[in-house]
Amino acid sequence: MKESISKKGWVGLGAIGLFFLGKMKWLFALLKIAKVGSLISIFVSLGAYALVYGWKFAVALVYLIYIHEMGHLLAAKRKGIKTSNAIFIPFVGALIALKEEPKNANQEAYLAFGGPLLGTLAFLPAIPLFMMTENPFWLLVITLGAMINLFNLMPVHPLDGGRIVGVISTKLWVVGIIGMVVYLFLHPNPFLILFLLLGISKWWKEIRSETTRNQRDIIIELNQFGLRQLEQYAAATDEEKIRLVNIWNMESSQQFEKFNNMKSWHIPLFDDNKLKEKQLTEVKFNIYRSLMDAANTNEYQNGPTDFENIGTYERIAAKFFKEVQEQTEIRDKEKSYYSSSLKTKVIWFSLYIGLAIFLMITSLYAGDLMEQYKTSLP
Repeated sequence: MKESISKKGWVGLGAIGLFFLGKMKWLFALLKIAKVGSLISIFVSLGAYALVYGWKFAVALVYLIYIHEMGHLLAAKRKGIKTSNAIFIPFVGALIALKEEPKNANQEAYLAFGGPLLGTLAFLPAIPLFMMTENPFWLLVITLGAMINLFNLMPVHPLDGGRIVGVISTKLWVVGIIGMVVYLFLHPNPFLILFLLLGISKWWKEIRSETTRNQRDIIIELNQFGLRQLEQYAAATDEEKIRLVNIWNMESSQQFEKFNNMKSWHIPLFDDNKLKEKQLTEVKFNIYRSLMDAANTNEYQNGPTDFENIGTYERIAAKFFKEVQEQTEIRDKEKSYYSSSLKTKVIWFSLYIGLAIFLMITSLYAGDLMEQYKTSLP
């Protein structure tokens, strides 16, 4: 019996050696991406997990999380999106912050899918290793890997699954929110509550997206109105200028009075109409105040566009124009962000469901085996 165990041990060591020899370049390539701060956070997490669960569990968990995060980082590099280094937070996981926003939901899904995809590939070698050696450590790697990546595929923002299904349909976020509530009921956790709140916030923001875009349209129209008024003022006679200034002054006073009468306690948190009315009243007041400021200067001239060298009149006109441009860009991006072709939706649905089913089957199978080996697990 001892001889049999000894042979299994040597077979296991040999398999591990061959695996790492074959993958050494790949591992070094990933390590080159990590910076000092990232490495420090890795070792801090290793120590924290080792104190609570033991060093074998800690090594397996940190390895799986690290490769998962590297999946996001490599996907971002392929798309030319700058990111921060991976930072590990003990008993929470790890994160990589994007330094710039994805251009659309398709690109966001690509970045999100890189994590669970590479995370799944990270634990696949443990399957044949466990089959050859029956060492419960490899079973632990399989189970942890499947669970970590499957959890991240839950269709809730900001988890990877929420970012992936967004390109398919943002309505799937409701399914994720319900699933998260059920999971929280069975496994209470303060960090999961945070994920749930962030997911609800993102879903609510998307629900209100049409209202938000309509509001941006009005802001754009108001700033365009401001530009037209300035052009009219520049071409007007002295008498017409006086009339315009009187109109602006009257409108400014009315909007200011209206805004002051809208006390915050009069506006319920979820009353979009009243909240929108207050915000737009403030915008109108600022427009008329800017027109008054422009009228009070005699520096009008057709000339430079450098803010440091132009007069008040031109600076206000440039401000109106810039606001129109910025609001138009934001509105157009919001409108088209989650728009994608049927082909794109089908591809992402297939990839998402395929990986989720594989991880679910692997998790259930490994979970059953864990019951048999739980006494010998590290």
